[in-house]
Amino acid sequence: MDTSRIKMKIGIHEFEAEGPADIVKEQLEAFKELISSGSANTSVPSSEQLNQDISIERDSIGIPHVNLEKIMHVNGRIVSLTALPTSAEDAALLIMLGHKDLRNNVSVTGQEIGDGLAQSGRPVPRVDRIMESAISEATVLKTGVKRATRYRLTNQGLVKALGLARDLMANLP
Repeated sequence: MDTSRIKMKIGIHEFEAEGPADIVKEQLEAFKELISSGSANTSVPSSEQLNQDISIERDSIGIPHVNLEKIMHVNGRIVSLTALPTSAEDAALLIMLGHKDLRNNVSVTGQEIGDGLAQSGRPVPRVDRIMESAISEATVLKTGVKRATRYRLTNQGLVKALGLARDLMANLP
């Protein structure tokens, strides 16, 4: 019994098969038909389509987007607050929102949150202690252990952080 192996790439389409020669030929013919029929047309979305998808995602939460530059400042990997909320926990949520919107960083390290709090004028000895209540309220998800710990806003956390940001901007002079 003859064993055949074939591997090819045509544009963005790849094909690989191994086995008896007649089966490999059948699979290759099916692959050729699929490509020539255009049903396997997988075009890369344009940047406009991606931006529309992102705006739809933000609008699906039900809260209009807030212009965060009025209450936050970005310097490298540090997002700091120019207007402070009443608690360090709320400040941490806002810093995470800033990382998400201003830096496109969804998963924020404890060090980044701590540095942002310190630069904002709210230094804390340990970020994990102030994040415990947010984790128990299901507004933040925690992944990793020790120094590899990262925090991410849940949908509820995003709604809460956007509400906090809107309240802070309403109180600006």
